[in-house]
Amino acid sequence: MTTEDDVVKAVSDLSESGAASERIALHSLGIGPNDARVLRFLLAREDDAEPVTPRVLSEMLGISSAATTALIDRLADAGWVERVPFPGDRRSVVVRATIDDASPARLLLSVRHSSVAEAASRLGAAERRVVAEFLDGVARGEKEHIARLNPQTAESRPA
Repeated sequence: MTTEDDVVKAVSDLSESGAASERIALHSLGIGPNDARVLRFLLAREDDAEPVTPRVLSEMLGISSAATTALIDRLADAGWVERVPFPGDRRSVVVRATIDDASPARLLLSVRHSSVAEAASRLGAAERRVVAEFLDGVARGEKEHIARLNPQTAESRPA
């Protein structure tokens, strides 16, 4: 029988493995956490019709436009992203990842996504729904606890 402690341990193990794979990816790629968030965000939206602008990235990260510009400059200088003209508006730009599909960088950045998708593929629809609801509940609970324990942190972070 699986106990609550078994579930807590499994979530803790997941957090630890995620932190370890994130450290390895960041170190291997020579990028920071926000850089990785931007690259994952861009990779996940490659096929979307909605272009990703610096403003979208700024809002996603909860940082200033100046900090976003510096981050994009850093990623562009390293060859991770490119700026292209916004369709129909020459004054604005779209940011795109330039990471090849077979690149080790893409594989490193997608370890969590690939692992979760692989495990989820072994579940039935009802099981996936239970797992998703459970994980959403854990995330919501953590946010609520943090907000109660440290109201300033909750107010300064984007939702």
